[in-house]
Amino acid sequence: ATYAGDIGLIITQTLSLCGMVQFGMRQIAVTIAQMTSVERILQFTELEREGPFKSDDSVKPPATWPDEGEIIFDHVYLTYSADTAPVLKDLKIVIESGMK
Repeated sequence: ATYAGDIGLIITQTLSLCGMVQFGMRQIAVTIAQMTSVERILQFTELEREGPFKSDDSVKPPATWPDEGEIIFDHVYLTYSADTAPVLKDLKIVIESGMK
């Protein structure tokens, strides 16, 4: 003979255990995400330092640069990714020499 009370207790405890396992898995996922952030910060601190922002005057281009050539964009469509609609449509730009 089975007892209804025992079956009810088993169901209740099983549901409680499932909730605890779910909470534990969620906490593990959060901890892993936080550790990934810490790992990225540590990798960032180990990067080689960049040179000074200001360059030597001897390697700077002249003030009139660029003094020849041009860049032309004619009927250009730009998207964020290959499967999205264009965000810029039928773009036409002419950048002439000396423009800054």
